[in-house]
Amino acid sequence: MVKSGVKQRWMWLMLFIGLWALWPQPVLLAQTEPTATPDADGIIYAIVQPNDSLWAIAARSGISLTELLDLNNLTESALIQPGDRLIVAIVAPPETATPEASPTAAATRPPPTPSHTPPPPPLTVICLVAFTDENGNGERESVEPLQADVAFTVFTSEGVVANYVTNGFAEPYCLTDLTPGNYQITRSVGRTETLTNSGNRTVVLNAGDQVMLGFGSFIGATPLPTVAVTAVSPTQPAVVIGNEADTPLADTPSSAAENSAGRPFLIGAGILIGILLMATAVYLGRKRT
Repeated sequence: MVKSGVKQRWMWLMLFIGLWALWPQPVLLAQTEPTATPDADGIIYAIVQPNDSLWAIAARSGISLTELLDLNNLTESALIQPGDRLIVAIVAPPETATPEASPTAAATRPPPTPSHTPPPPPLTVICLVAFTDENGNGERESVEPLQADVAFTVFTSEGVVANYVTNGFAEPYCLTDLTPGNYQITRSVGRTETLTNSGNRTVVLNAGDQVMLGFGSFIGATPLPTVAVTAVSPTQPAVVIGNEADTPLADTPSSAAENSAGRPFLIGAGILIGILLMATAVYLGRKRT
């Protein structure tokens, strides 16, 4: 009879414990289900509630206790506090819709402001030419040819500016974009060559000056100067006009004969005039006495 009473009490105790274990606990009813929405990194958290345990959080999240511990790097003896966040799942991060970029109007630059660019100043130039001066006047005529193998040297007080040897077809040779100042120009002279103008010249250049220098010469016999004859009346001796001055021609034989024929008449007239003057003087002297 005693054994039967103990057995009954034991059965009632086991039934009570089983019912208590199966009855929903007030704490579990107070807990909220973990959000299934992952954060920006794809992690789902569970918030620890008061009187919560690791196995209860794992069961509520649908994972095993081992998975919960691995996800959070914990052990079964780890202490958790209400409000802690435990990782219960890691999923791919949610895709966020990328807003379409509205077309951006391209910035346009304002048109450039027109500016007045002054024209460049004129160049400062020396041009050189050597020619055969066929008429010897020191100036190049259009028909007078260029001269080859003439060496020019252009220099200033600071040094040589240029050296040039003519070829007889590419001249004049010009030095452009020179700086203002004094320039000396010399040319070579051959053994049988005679210059018709100076072969050594000094030029003073201002900004924008453009100078052409011609160097004339001839080789061999002296060239004949250009001669111009003027018409004269028959009674006047003819003269020849040259480059330098007019020179009267020498007397012709006819003019010499005319001069010799007129001389006796002039001598006789002079004697007669002298005799008359003497007679007059004698007559006046006698009358006074």
